[in-house]
Amino acid sequence: MGFLERVSKSTFVLHTQIKPNSKNSKKPQILDKVDYLLIFLHSKPIRNKANNELINLLKKKLRLASNQIKIVSGLKNSRKIIKLTYTESVNEKDIIKKLLN
Repeated sequence: MGFLERVSKSTFVLHTQIKPNSKNSKKPQILDKVDYLLIFLHSKPIRNKANNELINLLKKKLRLASNQIKIVSGLKNSRKIIKLTYTESVNEKDIIKKLLN
């Protein structure tokens, strides 16, 4: 999958496209011809609310702490690059499975 890159044994980079202010927060989706994960958020992109909702969503789905998730690029943009740091070695397939369920 093009939206998830392994940087080291326990560090990954996630490429996302965020759709804030959606009527329903849908499951994250993978677009066929694009290399990013599409995520629908209920919050508006005002005062960092959408970014906070994104981090909370990733915390729940991936079972990570807030300090293990960092928005590296795109704080004020809909395209974001997110760094995920695990405490131990993790398989990419496990992360993708958790994100899409």
